[in-house]
This record gives sequence, C-alpha cells and structure tokens, in this order.
Amino acid sequence: MTRLLTLMKTTLRNFSMTMLAALCYSCAATSLKSTWKAPDYRGGPVGKIAVLAVDEAGNYRPMLEGQFVAQLQQQGQPAFNTLELLSVPEAKADKQAAAAKLREAGAESVLVVKLLDRVNESSLAARNSGTTVTTDSGTAGWFEYYTASSSRGRMEQTLRLNVFLETSLYDLKSEKKLWSGVTKTVLQEDTDRMAEVAPLVAKVLAAMRTDGLIR
Repeated sequence: MTRLLTLMKTTLRNFSMTMLAALCYSCAATSLKSTWKAPDYRGGPVGKIAVLAVDEAGNYRPMLEGQFVAQLQQQGQPAFNTLELLSVPEAKADKQAAAAKLREAGAESVLVVKLLDRVNESSLAARNSGTTVTTDSGTAGWFEYYTASSSRGRMEQTLRLNVFLETSLYDLKSEKKLWSGVTKTVLQEDTDRMAEVAPLVAKVLAAMRTDGLIR
C-alpha cells in the first residue's frame, strides 16, 4: 500500500511538472533576443515617457501604446501615448518638430516601437482531411500571417510568422538613444495576436527596469 501511494505521488508530481512546462512553453511566444544600453548613461530612471508605435497600417498602434503606458504607469513610471498627438507620417517628416511637440506635452523621453523584420517559415505535414482551405489575411499589420492547405496527397502547408520588433528609448533633450531591445514573436495558426501584446511589453519593460532606465 505504501509503495502504491509513493508511486501515485511520484506520478502526480511528474504530471504536474509536465503540465507546468507545457503551460510555460505555450506562454513563450515572445522572447527578448538582445538589448543595448548607452555605455555612458549614468542616470537613474528617466522622466515622463511618450510612447510611439511606428505602425503604418495603424492596426496595432493603439494596443501597443496602450499596453506600454498602462504597464509603465502601474510601476509608477509617468508615461502617455501619442496616438492622438502625433501621426507616424508627421513624426517621420520632421523629427525635430515632432520632438518639440512631445516636449511641449511634458515628455522628457520617447519610447519608439518599430517593426524590424517579418520572416515566414513553412512546414508540410500529412492530414487526414482532403478538404482544400486557403486563408490569407494579407500584410495589413505587423502580426499578420496566413496558412494554406492542399487536398492533393492530403498534405497541408503551414506558415509560421516570426515578427521582430525593436523598442528604443531616446532622451528628448540630448536626442541620444539610451536603450534598445529586440524581441522575436512566433505566431502559429492559433495564436491570439492581440493577447500576445501584453507579455511582449512586459518582457521589454522588465529588461529596461533591470538596466535602470525606468521605475
């Protein structure tokens, strides 16, 4: 009886560890690939941060800026989004005027999030169904992907999208870059793209906090 109870406890413990690993893996769609900090930066946390997501299509700008601002403020770091203050074309056309506008709004630094690259990876696997299905969401936003399947030979091709984003913090007075980080987000067919924004932002801010740039 004692041996049976021991075996059951061991089995349950192993099962729990397996489930925990699976849950952690499922939450690991975004990883921080690299960070950089200005070698001459000796200051503490920066002042109020203006957050600007350079999203040409505009699909993810509200979500990205909103998440950065919300999580920064939760940690006591003053921040605001620039969605209603500054358009992406306006910021690109005249960076000096854009910086002046942000300073007038009370910002001491600006956090810029931009797309570096999108890389598709394909895989081919046998499927039981012979139904032909094609779904193409185009290139409207940073986190777009598509999958395609073929009934011929009951093989299905799945495309996985790797999205690389760069987040950079600039001092508005000196206009120098203080910090930057590159993230990689892996999107499968069933990935909830909007749900991945919050953990992405959390990883970036955790690294910035570790480097002493924010509260």
